[in-house]
Amino acid sequence: MRNLKFLVATTAVSISLLTLSGQQASAGQLHNGWNYGIDAVGDGSGGATFDIKGMAIKDSGDKIYVALTGGMPLAGTTHDSVHIGWSDLFFNFSGQNFQTASQSGQLVGVRFANYDNSLTTGVYTGVRAKSTTTEHKGYSSLKGYYDKGFGKANTQGTDLATTQDVYNYYYNSAIASNPTTSNTSILNAIGSGTKVGNISMLGSQDLTTAGLDFSHFSALGDYTVGFSLDKALLGSGNYVSNIFFECGNDGVALKGNFQSQSVPESSGPIGLLLAGLTFVMSQQRQLRRKQHV
Repeated sequence: MRNLKFLVATTAVSISLLTLSGQQASAGQLHNGWNYGIDAVGDGSGGATFDIKGMAIKDSGDKIYVALTGGMPLAGTTHDSVHIGWSDLFFNFSGQNFQTASQSGQLVGVRFANYDNSLTTGVYTGVRAKSTTTEHKGYSSLKGYYDKGFGKANTQGTDLATTQDVYNYYYNSAIASNPTTSNTSILNAIGSGTKVGNISMLGSQDLTTAGLDFSHFSALGDYTVGFSLDKALLGSGNYVSNIFFECGNDGVALKGNFQSQSVPESSGPIGLLLAGLTFVMSQQRQLRRKQHV
């Protein structure tokens, strides 16, 4: 019986540690079930309107919730008679840098702000990205943006905290080691892909009910944009998600992990621990029966 009690206690501790380590494996900062990437303050070129404060993603099982906050409203703004707003959101599950994943059509893109009707809102797979920043009077390169002095700590959130982190993620190693204004184009929009599903826009009350709380990190902007989509449209595994403004004046990224829906949790490490506990308990019962014979 003493051995059984010890195993029960050990199993409980192990389950707790496995659960915690699974959460920590998803980068970002966890709060109320949301994974947050908090962007640098004041790195939005052009002022507060162009300053992204943070990004958050929640995996609720069959749905994925996304929220973005900062000075930019969903409808965008106008500068020198040119419209500027949110670009497309990307998910990269490939484990490769963004440029390589884009060239091989391995990105997932989400269009949630439909300004020009070139693409309908929704989720797109097999995506190759393109740059539209110069069309919106923005930066032609990420190096040009940083050369203007916007390379602050947490330049694209807490997961891409330094300019070198950013170069390493968005470009291949040759470019990342020698970035210039001619080789660091900002790929901010869906260039091509296949639409596989729709999204549902969410209001502030919907997001609050879902547990969103940017103010916990002192990162609540004037506007918060949110939407949800079916998890099945994205898939599972480790990802990097990112977004820029149409002008490239700011961007934010977030690393995380979506758990698979098709594999029951009992088949993982926790399941093995529980199976072991069940086996030992059955052995204890058999031993007690023999002792009473």
